[in-house]
Amino acid sequence: MRSKLQNITSRFLAILMVVGLCVTNSSCTDPETTDSTKFALFYAGITDIGPSMSFNLDAPTYIGGAPSDFAITRVTLNGETYDTNSFAIDTNTGSISLSNTSELPVGLYTLSVSCYSNGNYYEFKDIVTINMMKPVPDGISVEPNKISAEFADIISTESTVELPTAQVTTEGDHISIQKYIIANVRKDGVLVEENDFFTISSTGEISIVKGESKIQPGKYVLDLKLTTAIVDEAAEEGIFENAIEIDITSKPLTLTYTPNTVKVEENAQNISAVPTLVGSSEGLTYAIKSVSPTSSSVTIDPVTGVITLAANNQMEIGTTCEVSVTVTNQYGSTDFENAYTMTIVEFINPITKFEYSDTEELIQATAFEHPVKTIDGDEVSFSFVNLDSKLSDLTIDATTGTISAKKGNNIPVGQHTVTVLAKNNKSELQASFKLNIKTNPYYFTYVHWGNNLNLSPAQNYASQYRVTSNNALLSLSIPVAETDIPEGVEVEWTIDNSSSSISGGSIDENGTITFTAGWTNAKVLMILVKATTGKGTAGEITIKTPVFIHCSGAVAGVTVNYTPFVFQVNPRTGGSSVAPTITGTDLSTFIADYRRTFNYYNINGPAEHKNGQPGGGNDTFMYSLWKAYYESIGVASVNTGQKWPLSYYDNTSRLAAPLGYVDATNNCAVKINPNKWLNEYGYANGVMIGQMTFVTDGNSGGVSSGSSMFPLAIWFDTKFQ
Repeated sequence: MRSKLQNITSRFLAILMVVGLCVTNSSCTDPETTDSTKFALFYAGITDIGPSMSFNLDAPTYIGGAPSDFAITRVTLNGETYDTNSFAIDTNTGSISLSNTSELPVGLYTLSVSCYSNGNYYEFKDIVTINMMKPVPDGISVEPNKISAEFADIISTESTVELPTAQVTTEGDHISIQKYIIANVRKDGVLVEENDFFTISSTGEISIVKGESKIQPGKYVLDLKLTTAIVDEAAEEGIFENAIEIDITSKPLTLTYTPNTVKVEENAQNISAVPTLVGSSEGLTYAIKSVSPTSSSVTIDPVTGVITLAANNQMEIGTTCEVSVTVTNQYGSTDFENAYTMTIVEFINPITKFEYSDTEELIQATAFEHPVKTIDGDEVSFSFVNLDSKLSDLTIDATTGTISAKKGNNIPVGQHTVTVLAKNNKSELQASFKLNIKTNPYYFTYVHWGNNLNLSPAQNYASQYRVTSNNALLSLSIPVAETDIPEGVEVEWTIDNSSSSISGGSIDENGTITFTAGWTNAKVLMILVKATTGKGTAGEITIKTPVFIHCSGAVAGVTVNYTPFVFQVNPRTGGSSVAPTITGTDLSTFIADYRRTFNYYNINGPAEHKNGQPGGGNDTFMYSLWKAYYESIGVASVNTGQKWPLSYYDNTSRLAAPLGYVDATNNCAVKINPNKWLNEYGYANGVMIGQMTFVTDGNSGGVSSGSSMFPLAIWFDTKFQ
């Protein structure tokens, strides 16, 4: 069987940054600058590629002056200099292209890049890393390799239709697969960066995430990265390109013209924008359903959907012309009433003046608005022109042209050029301005207090400490282990008691946490620490970080320790925690289930995600989750005192329905189902700590009245992998 690997790329979204500080007209091993302005390049690295692929790596983002005169100064293979013409760089933009890679040896490649900025020369050693991988061995396939699902069945959490799955399989017993990862997802040939709507299990089952609202109709192709082992050989990673095609089908769902209401000068021609359609593209056609008032001067392109009002149309001033459109594809036909409206006016002033002023120096990560300085003309709409990806946190008001960014935005420090198009039916003009972002002296992104569980690297885990007695808790002193708070910056440390589950914690002026009380046997506790810099200034930054304590003690002679005891999970995709270590009983007869006291603590979620338990009021986040569960199983009333939404034993025939459960089939690991921890305001970003009960006699019927414990905290954040 021929290998399935041809032309593959896997994008790794972590940012590679090397801060370049200059030495004029010379290269730098450890780049340093002679001026006070730091300069940095940021490339999105490619980590996984396959034989014979061609690929373009986007131009880098940067901090400081605009770079130019890019060059690749060195290529290494497994740490040794390697001579190849497969890598090329655009001297103006810094984008890197890969071609003629079929003869490149397998291994780890690094590229060093140089450039000029503000007249200074910089060199960045090993700034791009590329992993040339082998294809997976012959004999691996996906069955079936094409599946399809109806869009409406995916996005509806109430749909009872079972979504299709596919399974990675091997021919014979000579190959084993140890790890499965979705490497790439492409929709209609375009790489999809956010692709949480597909998952692959630890056993190789590929599935579509039910309730995922970000998925769109279209054909998706998935590439897999597999860790395989052939009998008597060491395990190795390989790429399985085009492993499966998933077709998300639907009739036309929405049709949007932007703008959908325009004014047109008397007897002038008007051409709409190309509309945006949500629906399958197979057999797609557009037709006019009706024009009111009736006019033969209005036509539609059956392929693109563009609506045209012909010149000399004889429509009177004041006429409002409403156009309804019928869209048909292979899966059905939909009428869109009054999809586009034109109002006839006597005269539209053309745009002759359009200008923004350059911004003053705006402080990094702070909110701002930047209005248009000068504009004339009627019925003007505004849009960005080729907006740089590093400025994606900018938004523009299409009606006023005001450009803004929210507090906490990730726009890099430096001077950026922003170009805007102003357009109406008579004319269009472009205007550019300089967006100046200066360093926020108070800017930081994280604080970490480490752990005492030998979890490494510590920053990949929550700050967590296990103690085995009250005395151990009272003697605990937890200093800050790691932070990127700038040296010398004053920090205000506080504990947010409203989102903490322990009242005996305190924090000093250095961020060291101690306890005067709080021991609760067999329970995980949390304090939420707020670190604030630049208090009272425009550059004020506050980061909230949970710190967890596990009071590990025996209950009825049984000790249950999850390690880590904080389960970090993405609420979009769900996942499973580690299984606990259980001592003091026969594991074959140990049974546990979630029971009661389900407390949620909001950290960075929507303000509407109110803290508390399901029975704490109809406005609590947990109540909204309980309500969604009961609706999904067809029960009208919400029993906030019932454990069903987090129980295994009350859902054995419908394990996709609950929010999560203690998995009896996986040694009591906790399973969180995807797309359950959200409501109309958004996904969970916080911590849930709930009570489990257990028995040691193997009788699941008695587990609800068993011994109780709180051995695990579940921390939700869509940033978790």
